[in-house]
Amino acid sequence: MANNTMTRYSGSSTGISSYSGNGSYGLSNFSNNFVNTLSCTNMWEQGRAILASTAMENVGALSAMEGYLCQIAPSGAHRYKLIADAYAVAAARVISDW
Repeated sequence: MANNTMTRYSGSSTGISSYSGNGSYGLSNFSNNFVNTLSCTNMWEQGRAILASTAMENVGALSAMEGYLCQIAPSGAHRYKLIADAYAVAAARVISDW
């Protein structure tokens, strides 16, 4: 008869010290929870990457507009830069806090 006891999974961060039984909970439940955790982590990181990509596109567009406006209305150059920089800093903060 096979031994249905798994003891001391050292790679776990969930504090699992041992599982025992007939396999109804044991390793299969741990595996399912681990896969679900990885899936959530992956979705979280994909969301963060989309947010970062969008922010970079917006910062690029604002920077291009800043350059254009500096050519046609140079007196507002300082204000254009402040607006573009404020957006970039706020977007970076949102992404780092995500």
